Amino acid sequence: MSENREKPDWLDKVSRAPQSAAADAQTQWQSLTSELVMLTSGLVMTALSLWDLYAGLGPVWTNLVTLAAGLIITLFYILLLKKGGASVRMTAVILRLTLVIMVSLHFFWLLVEDVEWSGLLSCLVMLPLFFHLLGYQRGLVLVLLLISGTTWLLFWPNRFYTSPYSVEMLFRFWAAYLILAWISFAVESIRHQTGQRLQATWIELDTQACTDELTGLANRRGFREYLGKQEQRRTQGEGSYAVILGDMDDFKQTNDRYGHDVGDQVLATVGKLVSSLIRTDDLAVRWGGEEFLLLLSGTDAEGAQVLAEKVRDCVSTSKILVEGEPIELTMSLGVAAQQQDVPLSVLLKSADDAMYEAKRQGKNRVIMVGHLSSEIKGESPQDSPAVAIDPVNA
Repeated sequence: MSENREKPDWLDKVSRAPQSAAADAQTQWQSLTSELVMLTSGLVMTALSLWDLYAGLGPVWTNLVTLAAGLIITLFYILLLKKGGASVRMTAVILRLTLVIMVSLHFFWLLVEDVEWSGLLSCLVMLPLFFHLLGYQRGLVLVLLLISGTTWLLFWPNRFYTSPYSVEMLFRFWAAYLILAWISFAVESIRHQTGQRLQATWIELDTQACTDELTGLANRRGFREYLGKQEQRRTQGEGSYAVILGDMDDFKQTNDRYGHDVGDQVLATVGKLVSSLIRTDDLAVRWGGEEFLLLLSGTDAEGAQVLAEKVRDCVSTSKILVEGEPIELTMSLGVAAQQQDVPLSVLLKSADDAMYEAKRQGKNRVIMVGHLSSEIKGESPQDSPAVAIDPVNA
């Protein structure tokens, strides 16, 4: 799948509840994994320090410093795990403090002559943690700075510090340090790129699932996702919407006479025409077959009526040439505007009834439902007042 495929503008307005939930779940899982890794590191550091103190290995004060650092890191990440959804600010503060402790320990372990070079080994173990906490880009910057500082400290000792390690040990450590830094960078980079490809695949699949392939308009699934956002706005008192439902007149005859390829061309042309007439806050949907639905945000009956007539006029004046012969296109449309707390199902049914009334009255016209009170009371939609717009005199 192409990651550079241009997505329809209307997709930016879709609530994308399933995709958002999946992305949130992935983010939470990554955060939980990072917290568990750091908690484990703190516990291991604490346990090894206690063991060295108990066994009398190494200077006591160096073990006490490492023990204190391990306990602090352990407490940090127990706090994060206990709070669950910790604030972004709190998480960032703990991350910075953790990095300060780890960098300080890194150079502390280099400077202190520890038992059997365990300080050097601890420095190596820290490298993957830096990439894990910061990602491959910022982690690489920090590790390169650490490599520079470590190289200077070990191979160009000054009068304040003389390396307690042999030259052979230093070169082996330095080689292992560079190799592990490269491996850690490569692993984190691959993990990051894999995550990006996975996210791009999700977006592509979501786009395909919500988009009608022929017209590029929303399909019914895209409509349902978009509607969730509009319903939320309506319940919060931030606006209402109107519905226009249109159906191509005598489209079956067009298919029978010219073939389905020409019929598809007609639908694609009408889809582009319809999408060019609506605002960015509106949604055009291929409702099924040759039916198109427009969901107009914050629009009253009069505004929806005007737009429906524009659509009807543009369709009727559009010509598609097949072997030099123009195809006459017309559309019948029904309009329903939200009033009171009318559910969308009633609104759609009213627009659908109005559209079929337009066909019964001769096609190529707009019928607008005047009131929906009879729908709420359970009366027949045909009894609702409707206004026919004469396409000639409009």
